[in-house]
Amino acid sequence: MSEAQQAWEEHYGERDRVWSGRVNVRLAELVEPMAPGRALDLGCGEGADAMWLAGHGWRVTAVDVSQTALDRAAADAAARNLGDRIDFQRHDLSESFPDGAFDLVSAQFLHSTVPLDHAAVAAGGRGRRRGRHAGGGGSWRGTAVGVEAGSPSP
Repeated sequence: MSEAQQAWEEHYGERDRVWSGRVNVRLAELVEPMAPGRALDLGCGEGADAMWLAGHGWRVTAVDVSQTALDRAAADAAARNLGDRIDFQRHDLSESFPDGAFDLVSAQFLHSTVPLDHAAVAAGGRGRRRGRHAGGGGSWRGTAVGVEAGSPSP
């Protein structure tokens, strides 16, 4: 188990629910007018954003380093009849990245040790060039949205 995975497993193990379960307001504002497609939710945590996206017609690949968080998210998605629209995957982004092409990449408050080209992502540059993440795997051709993490990883 990587240091990042261990830290996040401990973080999620401290209580039954860590996050509010509500979609990130900024994500909803930006994405609601868009036509649904394939979305990648990096650092999905307990899955609120992924479930909101799925509920609005998106097919979502939701990624987190914590299996505990992913298990909670998958259970909630199944209870909301959204489980067939979301593929929950465990990845330590320093080691692996999900395969696929995505119309939307969402990284809301992503705490990651993997360097991200924030200028390219903010400008949508990687999306327009069908960029590939340095870790291999997926590419995106549409919109990238994210909110910077306000604090370091736990």
